[in-house]
Amino acid sequence: MQPAPPDLEYGEPFNKAFDQIRVGVDLAVEGFNDVVSQVNKWAWLLGPAALLWIKRNIDAVRRGLREVMDRVDHAVEHQMPVLSLISMSFRWVTEVKTPVSQLSFAISEPIDQNLVKWTGDAARAYADKAVKQRAAVDESVLKAEFISQWLFKIARANVDYAVELATIVTKLAGKFAQAAVDATTVINIPWAIDTLAASVGDLLTAGLDTLLQIGQRFVDALGNVRDIATQVGDYSKLPGGRWPEAVRG
Repeated sequence: MQPAPPDLEYGEPFNKAFDQIRVGVDLAVEGFNDVVSQVNKWAWLLGPAALLWIKRNIDAVRRGLREVMDRVDHAVEHQMPVLSLISMSFRWVTEVKTPVSQLSFAISEPIDQNLVKWTGDAARAYADKAVKQRAAVDESVLKAEFISQWLFKIARANVDYAVELATIVTKLAGKFAQAAVDATTVINIPWAIDTLAASVGDLLTAGLDTLLQIGQRFVDALGNVRDIATQVGDYSKLPGGRWPEAVRG
């Protein structure tokens, strides 16, 4: 069996994370609504003081859920662009770096073996040109690798972000499902709400902190855009003072 192409190796976990996110969001919202429904059902037995306390905790839980939903909406909006970024990263390797690097050996080896015995001014001019051509090709390879790695770092951060977000949403759905079960009896409603508020708060504190760290990696990678501009804009060692046709096309 052939190994999966690199872009699929990272694209599939990315898409799988979004599948988990969509399922988790539906379950979390369903669980939250079930909890609210139970509170409304037994409101007449809970009394004003208990209801006020419950409302405050439910509002806190709702804000946490809304914060996660906002992050989900933002991630979903960028799902396709990130997949394109993953694909583009590996295309720089397969469609630019690999074929261009193969030219390096071709330039170094004379097409006609009789040229090996060639001497004189013309031979020296040919050899000098060949050296410069190989240096230009090797420089193109280095630039292609640099850009591919830069694109991949950005894509990798987005994949990690999606996977972590899927973990948060899945755990969140579990907390709401458990609270909905615990709140089926009026006597357990305050305890269920209190447990839910605490567990959701702890989960979001830890989870969103992790997302922040991953987001910083993304920002750091984007911060290297000046390096990319330098790499792309430096034509000094490229053949004819410009990128090869495969890159410009």
